Amino acid sequence: MEISEVELREFTYSLDDVGTHRGHVVYEPGSTLEPHGFVLTIRTDTGVEGHYRGFSFTRPMVTQIEMAAPQLLVGRDPLQREQIWQELWHEFRHTDHLGMGPIDVALWDLAGNYYDESVSTLLGGYRESVPAYASTFQADVAEDGLNTPESYAEFALECLNRGYPAFKIHPVGEPHADIEICRAVADAVGDEMDLMLDSASEYETYAEALRVGRVLDELGFFWYEDPLNDTGFSTRSGRRLAAELETPILAGEHDRTGPFGRVNHLVDDALDMVRASVHEDGGITGVMKVAHLGEAFGADLELHIGGPATLHCMSAIRNTNYFEHAIVHPREVTWMGAHGFTEDVETVGADGTIPVPEGPGLGVEIDWDLVEERTTGTTIISEAGHSGLP
Repeated sequence: MEISEVELREFTYSLDDVGTHRGHVVYEPGSTLEPHGFVLTIRTDTGVEGHYRGFSFTRPMVTQIEMAAPQLLVGRDPLQREQIWQELWHEFRHTDHLGMGPIDVALWDLAGNYYDESVSTLLGGYRESVPAYASTFQADVAEDGLNTPESYAEFALECLNRGYPAFKIHPVGEPHADIEICRAVADAVGDEMDLMLDSASEYETYAEALRVGRVLDELGFFWYEDPLNDTGFSTRSGRRLAAELETPILAGEHDRTGPFGRVNHLVDDALDMVRASVHEDGGITGVMKVAHLGEAFGADLELHIGGPATLHCMSAIRNTNYFEHAIVHPREVTWMGAHGFTEDVETVGADGTIPVPEGPGLGVEIDWDLVEERTTGTTIISEAGHSGLP
C-alpha cells in the first residue's frame, strides 16, 4: 500500500456574533467572521484514506502540506508514520512545523481505517471519556458580554451547574482587571471547581506576571498559563516565575519546538506543566512524544484546544487532567472547532466528561455538504517530486 494522492479542500464557514478585539476573537453581537478552514485527505492505491479537518493557521498549514506532499508523501507507505514524522521534522526545521500536525493526524486516521480500529485502540487507550474544563472566550466589550468580574463569576456558576469540574479564564490581559476577575470567580466557585488562568502571553513585564501569580497562589488556582509576553521561550524568566510561585506554571502553547524544546524547559525547571497540541505540535505522534517526555519528568501534559484527535490522545495518556472545551461563552456562541463535522464531537455530559469517538480511525465524519457548498479552492497532488524543501 502506498500514498497515491493528497487532496486539500479549502472552505469558509461563518461564526455569528463573533468579532475581534485587542487581537483576539471575541463575542460581538451582530458581527460575523468567516474564517478559512480546510480538509486534508490522504488516499492510497488500495482505496484506504485518512482525513484531517483544519480550522486554525490555515494558510501556513496548507502551504507546508503542499510543499511536503510530492517530496515526502506521494509513493510512501502511509503506515510508516514515525519515519515520515522524522523526515517532516527535519525538512521543516527552518520554516516551523505547522504542516506536520494535519499530515500526522490524517495518517493516524488512515491507519485506523486500514486496521478497522479506532486511533484510541492503536494508541493503547484505556479511557472511554475524559473530563473537560470550560475554556472561556477572551474578554469582550459587549453590553451583555463577558467583561466584568461579575459576568465571569456568573458564567462560572452556570458552567458548574452544567457539570463542568473546572473553569479556565481567558481575561482582559491587564493585570489589575484580571486579578479582580480571578477573585470574583474564586469567590463564586473556588470551593467546587478547579480554576485556571490563561493570560495568553499578554503580560509585558515579569513584575506584572508575578503580581498576578501571587494572587493565584492566594486563591488556590490549578494552573497559571503562559503569562509572559515572551511566549515561553525564555527558560530563565520561566524558571524564576516557577520558583517564586506555588501555582503550577503551564507553558509551551506558543512554542513550536516540539519535544526537543520542551525538554529544555523541563530540565531548567522553567515550567511545571507542559502544553502541546495535536494541531500545531506534530500531530498525534508529536503529542505522544511530549506526553512521554513529561511523564518521565513527573510533569503533567495538558492539550491545547480540542477535536477528535485530542480526545484519542487523552484516552492513552496517564499524566493529563482536562480536555479543553473551547471556546465557551454565556451567549452560546459557536466556536470554530465545532464546524466541519456532521455532529458535535465535543458533547459534554452532565458528569462533565466528553466521550472518545468510537469507530475506525478518528471515528468522525467530515461534513462534506458544508465543505462542498463553501469550497474556495481544491489542490490535488498525485505525482512525486521536489517541492522546494531543503
